[in-house]
Amino acid sequence: MSMPTVARGSGLVAVYLAASVAGLLFGPVFGVGALLLPVGATVLPALAVTLWLRSREAWRAMAAVFAGLAGLLVALRADPSAVFAGVTDSWRLALQTTWPARPEPEVVVFVPLLVLAAAVFGVELLLRLRAPLVSLLPALGVVVLSQAYAAAGGVSAILAAVAFAACGAVIVARGIPWAAVALGVVGAVALGVVSSGPALSLRTDEFAPLATPRVASPLDELPSRLADPSTPVFEYTSSAPVDRWPIVVLDEFDGVNWTPGGGLRRMGTGLPPAVESPTSRSAEVRMLGSLDGPWLPSQTWPATVEGVDALVDPARGTLLSEAGASSYTLTWWEPQVDPVSLMGKAIDPSVPGAKAGVGTAPASVHDLAEKAVGRMRSSFRTALLLEKYMRDNYELVTTGDLPVGHGWPQLERFLTVEKRGTREQFAAAYVAMARLLGIPARLVVGFAGPDSGSVVRNRDALAWPEVAVEGVGWVALDPTGSARVSSASNGLPRVLEDTRSDLPSPDEMVPPELPPAAPDVAPARRVPWALALWLLVVPVGWLLALPLLVGVRSWRRRRSGTVADAWAEVRDRLRRHGVAVTSAMTVRDAATAARPVVDPPTADALSGLAMAVDATMWSGAPVDARAQAWSAVRAVRSGLARRPWKARLRAAFRY
Repeated sequence: MSMPTVARGSGLVAVYLAASVAGLLFGPVFGVGALLLPVGATVLPALAVTLWLRSREAWRAMAAVFAGLAGLLVALRADPSAVFAGVTDSWRLALQTTWPARPEPEVVVFVPLLVLAAAVFGVELLLRLRAPLVSLLPALGVVVLSQAYAAAGGVSAILAAVAFAACGAVIVARGIPWAAVALGVVGAVALGVVSSGPALSLRTDEFAPLATPRVASPLDELPSRLADPSTPVFEYTSSAPVDRWPIVVLDEFDGVNWTPGGGLRRMGTGLPPAVESPTSRSAEVRMLGSLDGPWLPSQTWPATVEGVDALVDPARGTLLSEAGASSYTLTWWEPQVDPVSLMGKAIDPSVPGAKAGVGTAPASVHDLAEKAVGRMRSSFRTALLLEKYMRDNYELVTTGDLPVGHGWPQLERFLTVEKRGTREQFAAAYVAMARLLGIPARLVVGFAGPDSGSVVRNRDALAWPEVAVEGVGWVALDPTGSARVSSASNGLPRVLEDTRSDLPSPDEMVPPELPPAAPDVAPARRVPWALALWLLVVPVGWLLALPLLVGVRSWRRRRSGTVADAWAEVRDRLRRHGVAVTSAMTVRDAATAARPVVDPPTADALSGLAMAVDATMWSGAPVDARAQAWSAVRAVRSGLARRPWKARLRAAFRY
């Protein structure tokens, strides 16, 4: 039996539209606007070929696939190798990139390929099987995968659910209504499960690997750089001086070595601000010398990088390029805060790297740290007190026989015996003691802005500690007391200088009263909003849409007024009331099957319809029996309206 007209025309369009909606749910990864061109350029030619060749079962699917691939290649201006990369690498590259990702062919191509596969496969299921809703399963698979990347939310999720339900309504116009509701529930459960928490995201442990995973630590290179101070490293052009240029963040310490934590991602279109009241700054950087390894001068909160294919650690600001870079443009975010507000800020132990350890710390260092801050409760003021203690009690060495090393043996000797060291020891010792006091801190290696001009040289290399402050992010401190702050600077370093001038002594600082300990309460379970949304929108949408669809179909049949439409209308009404009527039955067969359900006047009306059908089909002469046929329809409708209210309610939500 051939499929109904709706499945052969609008049903095919609905399958393609459902697959397209599923593909656009990758919007959080690329942005919906960036997906419209590749998805549209793939779907439209494939749909045109499918409609043209819908009766050519042998090579319909293959022709649609080739048409979609051709449109995709033209839209992306790519070669076939990019499409092959979409099958093997594209999906992984998207996971390894900051979002929104740049819609480059080698990254975005897997989305239109998924849409094309789901649409073509869904069409074949629609045209070959008697269960129309099965054709939506490939598109539903794309929905689940998109939510495993990044869950959609808000208006986009509502629109997607409604569009998906609308496609199902068109496809099952002659299918089984309860199957539509079942598919909505299955889709809701699948979507809710994959989007109920970040732990289920495919992106959690997917980072961009380095081709050379073992690279030299800039912390180990500080002595050699300072031994050759005049060598230029890079220069920058900016509207205002830049006080510091971080190279690498070291937040993992095992008592011997300092190493970077976190993971790298390919830089996408940009990173959003992660601080309160951010302002944007930019600079053009031109490399003059060689930084050992792939490191590039960066900032704590980079926003965009242009001119180089860069890897970035979004939580730490570290910037790398294995291919090297001669020049690039860096835009970054800076927090805006005044000295009074900064002094009253709390520390932020929730940032990445804030809970890193210190290995096995000597007891003498732990006692020294508590003594330095007068056993004050951990806060940003406490961090400044620790900085002041090191400034007042330790000596910075820059010439002569320089001490080296940053493990616990060297740090303990520096803190308790020698009390003189390099910036390397100052920074490492500060971070270690701050962590012992419960202050989130990390070690950063980079360059200071030059005294004059814009050329940064080896003499400007240094290491410094940073402390995490709530709402501000990482704040660079200077336990050596030797860092330069440009007089033209109006950023965080200048605000910090004003804050230090208002810092009271430890004796004048009264420890704040600790709030009473809150009772241990089990964390509330997170409600999977997507599950609730799809469970609500899809079934409720069907319940509201079915009576509307029935009314529209009846109106169209009454408007045509043919005897065949009258018989189709009666047949569908009997089916909704539970009468087992098939397409092979005659009207008299249907009347016999309906007698246990309907009353005698309704059965007599069916006999009148049978006479109208016989007169139209078998009389051999032109006979206009339309009035008789539709009079029988009205009589059947009135008879069914006399049935019990429960039976009428069930019939209202059957199609």
